[in-house]
Amino acid sequence: MEPESIITYGCFHPDHAEEMKYFEENKVYTVQIESNLTCQQGCRYCYASSADAPMKELATQNIMDILDSAARMEVRAIDWLGGDPILRSDWYELMIYAMDKGLKNNIWTSGMPLGNFDVARKVVEVTQGGFISVHLDSLDEEIYGRLHTGNPKKKIQLILKGIENVQAHGKEPDTMMNCITFCKLVAGEDVKKTTRYFFETFGMRTCLTQMCKAGLAREHADWIPAIQDVKEACEVRDEVNYAGSRLSMSTMDANKFYCGGIICVTIDGDLTPCSVIRKGFGNIHETSFEKAVERHRDDLLLTKLRDPDNLPGHCSICDHNSVCWGCRATAFYENGDVMAEDPRCWMNPNNYPDR
Repeated sequence: MEPESIITYGCFHPDHAEEMKYFEENKVYTVQIESNLTCQQGCRYCYASSADAPMKELATQNIMDILDSAARMEVRAIDWLGGDPILRSDWYELMIYAMDKGLKNNIWTSGMPLGNFDVARKVVEVTQGGFISVHLDSLDEEIYGRLHTGNPKKKIQLILKGIENVQAHGKEPDTMMNCITFCKLVAGEDVKKTTRYFFETFGMRTCLTQMCKAGLAREHADWIPAIQDVKEACEVRDEVNYAGSRLSMSTMDANKFYCGGIICVTIDGDLTPCSVIRKGFGNIHETSFEKAVERHRDDLLLTKLRDPDNLPGHCSICDHNSVCWGCRATAFYENGDVMAEDPRCWMNPNNYPDR
């Protein structure tokens, strides 16, 4: 029987079967590397920044050491995060180094550097067997301008041009996505329009990332969406991304097989179970990556949650817990506990105060 589309695409990685196998074995499938904080997009809610971030990078040797460790640990993929990882001067060399180690590269970029046709070609080259995520919250210039610094029209056009360039170089739409940081400003018809536009125009699915009260977003608490906003956005996401699937997911558009197989190394060297969760479990400047993972594996891979009986509250009885365990980042920032219920899960009846 064919797997649910929410498994095929909610795993993000092209090889979802391999990723699920790693999940079942409590192994690290993906290492996320927050390689720099430099970015052209100027997101006013950036979780990785607490102020206008200076140009800051994780040292090249630190990254190479992580890649060496990942290869020894039989990790399969590297998620390159930022800032915008393509703005590092040595991004291409580092990703070639990862490929030579047998690692697949996935790139989370603003999309703007892809407006350069040669950069787009190189990105397609190094992401063979991996995916590319761009980031366009809204096609509406007024909304985009409230969420980001700079000229909204030029930035939107540059991102769309970048997508065209990447696809012209042969990147398959099924290995691409557009990431929307979901907040009150895009709720309603706007997020629905953007989600449908990307699928109908480029064949790309949309990743809805919930805005959490981290970094610059702490200054915009009024942008946190209401539960009904989340429900409506996720229903359209399911209709477009996962047509025909009987299952659904909570507020972050990644299933538990993806979330349960990643470890993130932040710009400061902290290891976290999620790039949005700014709480470290070990640090590469104090010990090796491998030793930190060995010491903190249960916290980093959320191993307790693999038993449905250990899922918090409604999650333990939810019809969708075979693919979802709620957003751990939202639980952390709203309830102060990575293991708590996701307070913005639209499938949890306890999250509707009027019921």
